[in-house]
Amino acid sequence: MLKRRMKILGLISGGKDSFYNLMQSVANGHELVALANLHPPIQGKKDELDSYMYQTVGHDVIHLYRDCLNVPLYRREISGQPIEQGSDYIVTAQDETEDLYELLKGVKEAHPELQAVSVGAILSNYQRVRVENVCARLGLVAVAYLWQRNQKELLNEMAQAGVNAILIKVAAIGLKKQHLGRSIGEMYPYLCQMNHEYDLHICGEGGEYETITLDCPLFKRRIIVDESEVVIHANDHFAQVAYLRFKRLRLEDKAEEEINAAWMSDMNLAPVWAADAILTPIEDIVKYKQLSREKECNSRDHGRSTTANLVPLYQNNKQANDSVINQSKFMTHHSDVVCAIGGTTAYISFPDMKNDMSIAEETTSCLTNVQAKLGQNRLSWAEVVFMQVFVADMKDFGVVNGAYKEFFGINPPPRACVGAHLPGKARIQVNCLAIRKEVKNPKPRTTLHIQGISYWAPANIGPYSQATEQAYHSFIAGQIGMIPRSLDLPEPSSLAKETAWSLRNLVQIAELHGSDLINRTAFCIAYVNNPEHFTPVIAAWNHIANKETPAPILVISMPSLPKGAQIEWQVILHHGNVYADKEQSITGAEANGGYETDDDDLYQLRKRLLHPASFTLLHEQPISSSITSSTGKQDRCQAQVLGHVTIPRFQWRSRTQSWFLTPLLTALSTVHIPETSPLSSILSSLSISSGTDADGQNENNALTRDILKDMIAVMIESVDRILERHKSPAAGPGVEGWRNVVGITLYYHDAVIQQPERVVSILDELLFGVTTPSLNIATTFVPVQAIEDRGVLAMAVHAVGKMPTIPGLLQV
Repeated sequence: MLKRRMKILGLISGGKDSFYNLMQSVANGHELVALANLHPPIQGKKDELDSYMYQTVGHDVIHLYRDCLNVPLYRREISGQPIEQGSDYIVTAQDETEDLYELLKGVKEAHPELQAVSVGAILSNYQRVRVENVCARLGLVAVAYLWQRNQKELLNEMAQAGVNAILIKVAAIGLKKQHLGRSIGEMYPYLCQMNHEYDLHICGEGGEYETITLDCPLFKRRIIVDESEVVIHANDHFAQVAYLRFKRLRLEDKAEEEINAAWMSDMNLAPVWAADAILTPIEDIVKYKQLSREKECNSRDHGRSTTANLVPLYQNNKQANDSVINQSKFMTHHSDVVCAIGGTTAYISFPDMKNDMSIAEETTSCLTNVQAKLGQNRLSWAEVVFMQVFVADMKDFGVVNGAYKEFFGINPPPRACVGAHLPGKARIQVNCLAIRKEVKNPKPRTTLHIQGISYWAPANIGPYSQATEQAYHSFIAGQIGMIPRSLDLPEPSSLAKETAWSLRNLVQIAELHGSDLINRTAFCIAYVNNPEHFTPVIAAWNHIANKETPAPILVISMPSLPKGAQIEWQVILHHGNVYADKEQSITGAEANGGYETDDDDLYQLRKRLLHPASFTLLHEQPISSSITSSTGKQDRCQAQVLGHVTIPRFQWRSRTQSWFLTPLLTALSTVHIPETSPLSSILSSLSISSGTDADGQNENNALTRDILKDMIAVMIESVDRILERHKSPAAGPGVEGWRNVVGITLYYHDAVIQQPERVVSILDELLFGVTTPSLNIATTFVPVQAIEDRGVLAMAVHAVGKMPTIPGLLQV
């Protein structure tokens, strides 16, 4: 049952879907306060309108529902037309959607306590988008428990739950006038047969039939049809269109024993989805790993490993530090396709600005700075496809959202929002990726923005969309372990359940958006709120990940996550298909969209083009200078195949993973300090001496500037090797070195590295050695509490090459 019970309005058409969703809403704890309906013009005397939004056949029954449920009924005439017919709705005068707005506005004025609207949408994005648009404008929540339900299961469930709805219109092959007036229970076997033979939508989602509800468990009185007639609208031999016109109706009181809440105990409030199959295995894996860790910790002298419950010291200085960390010189990437803005704060333009802004003002200032950078690159917010938002205090989440949403239109980009101990006085940092709208793209941009509550997956809890796809990329918003029907985290708090639900929701969104999470994840980040979660979370991801082509995965501990969650997933996916430019000699319509490989050769092409890689570099001896690139310098590291390597007392090691499917390349390079390292005391004590000698060294085992520079240099060298490995041949798939690197995000352990400006200056210095003078890379720096496997630095790299030509593809 919901924690928050809402006052709900039943938006009804008279059909089975609207009333069954109302039953679901009441069974989930919401309180029905009124009904609302839109009807055809009275003067027109039409039984039905050609409406894209509303069922109007049977409108002469609607007035009876007021007495059936003993609640007020509000009706409004449909005066508009379906003018705005796009997949996204923009407020349009004289559109039929504005009739709904005026209707619900009037209801809310009459019932100020109203919080939500029940809507029976199952598959219709057109209807869902418009209802959610109206609800959002009025501060209401759309509740659509039938959304994306399996139709065969759903229709049978309706009939079994006592919904007596009869067919009032037929308009599909296999359905005839003799089927009018028959109940959904009677028609169920035949509809399943028609689905098998003709792919008919069992619930009538393709307009095959309409229904009118005569009775359901919510009713205090049932409707009796005493007289009706059949009207033939189109006597087509294959698909006759006919409907019922009611001539005489009456209400019949129900017996007292029929009016009770017993029906709610039989309601299915947990429909099964294919993605639910991972819930139990993931829970079991996480619990097993947690139990194993507890046993391991209990066997130690102090009961905990050296990395447990790391407390970042950097936060202790936060209140007293009003400085502004110097911004990197590498802040923007711009190309003909992909553009990126690196980590931006409110203070980037005016570092001396006083720290007297409210968090709302700081959010506005921060996003204004991002907007200015977009404008400098001839971009708008509508072209942004993903954002990372880091907030110093997650208690400000609601206020930040309030200021944040003012910058976006109907489909804000997906985002990941997490807490971070941001350096200096900044309380919010934002970075983003954009894809130009004019880019020649084999697939147009699509956005999944579902705001209604359902069983399918969580509605967005802020101004963001669930997913966006464009130009080879699919981005899914950060997913925490919310239970979709309530938007609550599991209780009692459980890492196992949150991990299972968050991955389940990730799978649901990817599948609905047409993305292949298992085989086409190009990069994955798991944010957790405790380093002790590292091992269970990695095991959970490995359970669902593709073992042959694993994506780089970064698991990091952050101070806080939305709603106090224990885990949040962020993924980038390749949309899955391999495309190529048409040859120059080809003209006509086919030349515009590019070439998609045929099914016959697609598998082999993908197999040859999909290249994950991983390797480890071991650093054995202290050094006084650093590697700046993979050429012209002595390599002071030993390359080994990724696996278990035992070398006594090496100082640190770097591990690099990559994933490539043309034209998208991702890489992750991390630096780890083993327990046997002389530097291991840094992680054990989490204290670093600030005293340094003239050479930048200190007397203790600390990360001096030279050591830090060596670590970052080796990560850059590792990325350089990856780029060289995937170097693009003439007209073929690949990347053109550093010039195709879009962005670098450097995550640093904020309890080990307490001088982030040092990290910024070092990375800038080393990037100047490998990139062109154009500074065409967007860098972002993110402080974290801990990095899995005793990590202190992690560098995530995103590169996008050019689309190859057909000859180039075929030569692979």
